Amino acid sequence: MRSESTTLQEIGSELDVPSGRVKIHIRCRKCGEVFILRGVRDVRGHVETGFRRCLCDNDKDFDIETLA
Repeated sequence: MRSESTTLQEIGSELDVPSGRVKIHIRCRKCGEVFILRGVRDVRGHVETGFRRCLCDNDKDFDIETLA
């Protein structure tokens, strides 16, 4: 596991290397709340962000799109 303390130089070097990370735009259809998260694409093409539910407890009805 990585330590919690990460320097800015380490963060910058991580951004230079293509890591399969993508930005995801999630909008709740129930309350309209918007989330922009970073996720990792797996071998099947699915993106895992760790997002589980909206603040309004909605866990099924979302508009999800990948951002460039």
